[in-house]
Amino acid sequence: MRRSTPLTAILITAATLSVAAHDFWLVPDPMAASGSSDIVVRGQTSSAFPTSESAVAVDRITNATVIGASGKETITARSIDGVSLLLRHRPNTPGQKVIGATLGWRQVKETAESFRKYLVLEGAADALKRFELAGTLPTSDIVRRYAKYAKTVVEFGTGPRAFDRVAGHPLEFIPLSDPSAPRATTALRVRILFQGQPLANARIHAGRAPVDGQPAEKDHELISSADGVVTVSAGAAGLWNVRTIHVVPSPAGADANWDVHWASFVWRQPT
Repeated sequence: MRRSTPLTAILITAATLSVAAHDFWLVPDPMAASGSSDIVVRGQTSSAFPTSESAVAVDRITNATVIGASGKETITARSIDGVSLLLRHRPNTPGQKVIGATLGWRQVKETAESFRKYLVLEGAADALKRFELAGTLPTSDIVRRYAKYAKTVVEFGTGPRAFDRVAGHPLEFIPLSDPSAPRATTALRVRILFQGQPLANARIHAGRAPVDGQPAEKDHELISSADGVVTVSAGAAGLWNVRTIHVVPSPAGADANWDVHWASFVWRQPT
C-alpha cells in the first residue's frame, strides 16, 4: 500500500526551511521612455519585489519581445548588469509597448517527498492537495522542469495602446484595462491564461514595491474566477506586480514528469 505523508506534516516541515521562492519580473528603467531613447528593462530574480539577488544567464532567454499595437520586435540586446538581466531596445514606432520575456526550461531531479515540499514552499499547496486527493502525486523519484514568463508595460512616447496584446506565453497575465491610464477606481482587473485559455481557481499574489524606504506591505492573495479574472485593489500609486505559478503533469513525450510554470506582470499604478 502506498504510504502518504499528510499535508499538515509537509506544511510544518516546509515552514522550518529557509528556502524562498524566486520570482522573475521585468522592471522598466525608467518606466516611461521619452520616445527618442532606448527602452531599458531589468530582469529581476528574488523573493522580494522588485529587487534582484542574482542575474539570470543571458542564454536562458528563449524569447524577448517588444509588442506594440500593430506588431512585434525581437529584443536582441541582452546583457548582465550586476545582479540584473538587462534588456535594451529602441522600437521602430512610438506608443505603449508590452515587453515580454521567457526563461526556458530547467530540470531538477528529486524525490517524491522533495517535490511535495517544493509545492508548499512555492505557494502551490492547493495543487498539492488537489493531486493528493486525485491520487496522482508521485511515490518515487521524478524529474521536475520549470520555466518563467514575465511581462510589463512601457510608455514609449505617445501613440497607440497595446496593454491587452497577447505575448503567447504558456502562462500569461492580460490586463483588461489600460494600467497606465487614469481610472475611475484604483482597481485593475487582470485575466490569467494557461495555454491560451482562462485559468480558473488560480492563486494569485499581488503587491506594491516599497516606497521611500518603508517596509514592504503584505501582499494581496486572490483566487481567479471561472473566467480567469482577478481584481487587484491597487489603492496606492507606485510599482505593482501580480504573479502566480501553475503546476501540471508534463505532457506525453516530455523529458520530465511535472511542469511548473511561473508568470508575472508589472505595471505602474498612476497617482
